[in-house]
Amino acid sequence: MWIPTLLLCTCLDETWIATWGSPIAILIFCSTVSLLTVLKAGRRPADAVTLARAFLLVPLPFIYIQSAWTGLALAVVIASLDMVDGALARRLGPTSAGAILDMETDQLTVTTFALLLVSAGSGPQVLLLPLMRPAFVLGAWMCKLPATNPKPIDGDNSRGRRVCAIVMVALLAAMTPEMNTTLRETLTTSAALLLMWSFSGDWQFLMRRRKATMEHHELH
Repeated sequence: MWIPTLLLCTCLDETWIATWGSPIAILIFCSTVSLLTVLKAGRRPADAVTLARAFLLVPLPFIYIQSAWTGLALAVVIASLDMVDGALARRLGPTSAGAILDMETDQLTVTTFALLLVSAGSGPQVLLLPLMRPAFVLGAWMCKLPATNPKPIDGDNSRGRRVCAIVMVALLAAMTPEMNTTLRETLTTSAALLLMWSFSGDWQFLMRRRKATMEHHELH
């Protein structure tokens, strides 16, 4: 559902959020509930914090419309909670379901921030940020690659975490009211290029691993 929604938003003018805010909020809510249902997560403290930041995304479009500064403050709180659930997961023990819930909540957060930026007049290139993840997963599914693993490079997701943090900071900075247009577009374009580089690295690793596995099977 998010891919056609994001593509549609590239064709709308910057006032669309006033009309489409409610459907977007409903889609965020349904996405979070579906994740909770499929993963059977939510019982652990880290998961509870992850779900809290996911549900805080629901009223964000309406708050941002009324007051960009208040909306930005809430966006900072949502982004900061990502560090809280990560710390709790490391302290109490991570789970695969919790890791996926966290990753997809990050995706919802980037999606919401990008949509708000477009509604504020940013160029459509910012929508590349939320479009890359579903495109990567669908492409990997078609190529029969294990893209469901949130840490595709042999369990090491340090690069992904750093890139995600940089993207979040860039989006929050770009959401600052009365941000210079050139600086805002530079921030969002740079973030999109950085994320594209990160996903391309994951893709190349998965393809190399598949090739090595096939060669191993041929030898034996």
